[in-house]
Amino acid sequence: LSGTIRLGRAAATVPNAQRRDTERNHTATHLLHAALRKVLGEHVHQAGSLVAPDRLRFDFTHHGPVRPDALDRIERLVNEEIWAGVDVEFAEMSYKDALAMGAMALFGEKYGDVVRVVNVPGFSTELCGGTHVRNTAQIGLFRILGETGVAAGVRRIEAATGQRAFETMRERERTLGRVAEMLKATPESVEKRLAALRDEVRQLEKRVGEARRGGGGQLESLLAGAQQVGDVRVVSAIVTVADAKELQAMGDALREQLRSGVAVLGASLADGKSTLLVVVTDDLREKGVRADAIVRDVAAIAGGKGGGKPHMAQAGVPDAARLPAAVAEAPTLARQHLERVA
Repeated sequence: LSGTIRLGRAAATVPNAQRRDTERNHTATHLLHAALRKVLGEHVHQAGSLVAPDRLRFDFTHHGPVRPDALDRIERLVNEEIWAGVDVEFAEMSYKDALAMGAMALFGEKYGDVVRVVNVPGFSTELCGGTHVRNTAQIGLFRILGETGVAAGVRRIEAATGQRAFETMRERERTLGRVAEMLKATPESVEKRLAALRDEVRQLEKRVGEARRGGGGQLESLLAGAQQVGDVRVVSAIVTVADAKELQAMGDALREQLRSGVAVLGASLADGKSTLLVVVTDDLREKGVRADAIVRDVAAIAGGKGGGKPHMAQAGVPDAARLPAAVAEAPTLARQHLERVA
């Protein structure tokens, strides 16, 4: 078989934006490699990498997770080289001369007699044939997105540069803003607000634990005195608690141990206020029995008002003397609500 194949002219083009993004990530990979060695030590060597237009990934030898403070220093070192606006130098020379000038060669790679050296003066010198920025300032910004382990003695850093790094920062800022809004705080005060909530949760957990252990014998007495309304147990009593949170903890403990029931608790608190708490177990709540509806009916007897959620609701009672009468009527009112959904 013989013949002649004639080929026409062809033009190859590379999308400019993708090429520029790839250049940013490639040069940033060199800077990252150098920064890792400066911060973690010269035992760090490249164990794999990915350079794409939207991100970079760098695997390196290291004995364990990189501490957050070390990651911060690594990220800052790379950005300082970017902000310094250093011209990137390219040169072709013999492999022997490149090694003599301190160029990093990748273990396991095969090099010819003549190699290309990519040099960021005073910071990074590597053998590389890839595309790079002409000045480090063209990278714009470098952000580490995550650090993980991929194998024994091998860690991985994923990062972004330029526009992707900026967009990542903006998205995290927006997330922080949404979290701050949910916490009724500002982005600057989120940490303080979360610390306060953590302390509140710990105190509540402590009180719940105390309530579950008996709350000074009150919990056992309440359960022992529960009235049977059909298949449902109804607890109604005046209890002794220090504050509303302790009352709520007791209500949570009752909800857990009643299995199927309603509890109406009245209390005069240390601050001089009187209150009613109603809790409904989940099985009854799913059938339509609502704690907020029951608490409104019970509170009305004592001239109070309140509300809450279907599983737990609370009402203030202005006259503590009327609290016992309201609690005494609770089983009857609870029965009425149970009959409505039967």
